[in-house]
Amino acid sequence: MQRCVVCGEADERALSTTRLASGDLVVVCGTHELMHRRSERKAASASALRAMVSDRREMSRRQTAPDELAARLIDAFSARSNRRASGDRRS
Repeated sequence: MQRCVVCGEADERALSTTRLASGDLVVVCGTHELMHRRSERKAASASALRAMVSDRREMSRRQTAPDELAARLIDAFSARSNRRASGDRRS
């Protein structure tokens, strides 16, 4: 069974391939194929590809102080989540 070398996705309907700078062809999911294709440089190996397209939402990479808009959005969505947790029955 083939899997995405980045995230391990195994659903064949979501799998594609991408060519590394070394010329090797590796199996990736559609998301990681698109990220690699759009990147300015091509990864030389599967491990380099994993590092290049790693989850950009990691907390360690986020700004420590959000700008005004980001702060307002965080507050708005935090309040919304709190309202749902306290009795909103929507699923």
